[in-house]
Amino acid sequence: MNDYHELLQEENMELLRANPLLKGLADDEIAAFLQHAAPDYIELEPEHSITVLRGSARKIGLVIKGDVTVCTVDYSGARTVLNVLHDPGPIGGMQFMIDRYNIVYEITANNAARLIMLDPDTLLNANSEILLIQHRILVNTMHSQRDLFLRVSEHLLCLSQKSIRGKLLRYLQLKSETAQSYEFDIPLSREDLAAYLAVDRASLSRSLGELKQEGVIEFRKNH
Repeated sequence: MNDYHELLQEENMELLRANPLLKGLADDEIAAFLQHAAPDYIELEPEHSITVLRGSARKIGLVIKGDVTVCTVDYSGARTVLNVLHDPGPIGGMQFMIDRYNIVYEITANNAARLIMLDPDTLLNANSEILLIQHRILVNTMHSQRDLFLRVSEHLLCLSQKSIRGKLLRYLQLKSETAQSYEFDIPLSREDLAAYLAVDRASLSRSLGELKQEGVIEFRKNH
């Protein structure tokens, strides 16, 4: 974890200005908030991970560049994918909030990624010196929750299906609707898709093979 002052470099400030969480703030207001919040600034190389341990998990994560996969890790070491968070061009968003003290979280970069982790109290506890800045960020946060609610709803809709085939078809239907096309790429590896759907990888591969053999779908890797 790097010093948050690195965030104030012009390259990062350009990313922060475009970030939905900080929408509407001037550079000096962004700098004032970062000085108040003193977040952890994290740069991750592709395939590198950080682990958020029990007892220190009350954090807001903000992806400012790159793509990351957020997983929970249980007592046996099994990973459950919560989401794959994509950076559309140079713009990231308020991507995830970790607020469970009895769960280990793992955040893995799918490509070179930059993110910050900050304590939500820096937003929720009013500070007279930056009160208007906090208010603006909280308004932006409320708008961002719509996307979070939709992602959670989609995940639950997939998990509610009784069969692996049903979960897989529901997931593919949602991705097709998002892409507005019957041809699209999915953002998960085979292993991560199995974890996302809470199914065995071998069973998932078997279902994919059966659907392909029946002519329901065609696929090559993630396409």
